[in-house]
Amino acid sequence: MDQYTASFSVHTHIIRLRRIKIKMLHHVKALEQRSNKERVHYVKELLTKRGIQYECQPFRLRLLKGENIIVTDFCKSNSKNQLLITAHTNKSFSSPGANDNASGVSVLLKIAERLKNDKLFDNTSIKIIFFDHEDGLAFVDGSTYYAKNTDLSLVNFVFNLDMVGMGNSIAISPEIQTNGNSYTSQLLKILSHRKLEHYTYNLPPVFVEDHIPFMKRGVPSVSLNLFPKKDMEYLKKIVTSSALAMAKDYLSLRFNQTSYPMITMRHRHSDTDISEFISEDSLELCESIVMDLIHYHIKTLSNKGDVIL
Repeated sequence: MDQYTASFSVHTHIIRLRRIKIKMLHHVKALEQRSNKERVHYVKELLTKRGIQYECQPFRLRLLKGENIIVTDFCKSNSKNQLLITAHTNKSFSSPGANDNASGVSVLLKIAERLKNDKLFDNTSIKIIFFDHEDGLAFVDGSTYYAKNTDLSLVNFVFNLDMVGMGNSIAISPEIQTNGNSYTSQLLKILSHRKLEHYTYNLPPVFVEDHIPFMKRGVPSVSLNLFPKKDMEYLKKIVTSSALAMAKDYLSLRFNQTSYPMITMRHRHSDTDISEFISEDSLELCESIVMDLIHYHIKTLSNKGDVIL
């Protein structure tokens, strides 16, 4: 797909979305099969058409180039007490990348539009960030580059979304402690109030997600995934097993992926990660959880006198 064709197809897709009630699944379908560069272009053009202000943060290491997209409409550059809501735009090689992670991107696009259409969210220290190059290149990924080149003392909390298009069971990493950050405590209250099955755990070191660079620098951060119920049951079993059992499980995922017990992980990084398996209900559930946390964030700022409601 050349640049002109990509631009025309994005523009056509945006016009079509204006005529109907926008569904996040439309974004997933538009993003799947696009190259990583075309995905970044799609996000930027959609934000531009919606009048949502953003900045680009390009980065490079030798032949590898990437570009983060930072929505700045709701946060001044020097704002304190920032809430970062993040997802990665890239897919893995030839995978269509519907759940991983067009699903997270689609939720961020919907959140950005909701915030733009309500003056309540002006100057609320919220940044929505689309990171490039998440998987397998932790030394040069977009989240690491952002964390290294940003004043993190201004950040209160990082809420990352990854693989949020299947199921309604909530997995959060890392494991949340009872005496943790106020945002994590509130997140657990939100999930309990909604009567959602949820589980917090420490991500095995062989996996990479975009909250980790912030965690390493002392910023309270979590990543949220959605799983079908059976996947959640298996996840609980494997993360509480011995190191040897976890190693065997990883080898099974790595070399026998098509028969792996978790359906979400069977699709991950494969040619079966397609929009056919993505549920609008799952995307809407994720959106609602994020919005609940955003309202808590605004209430916190109001109590500190940092925002006028």
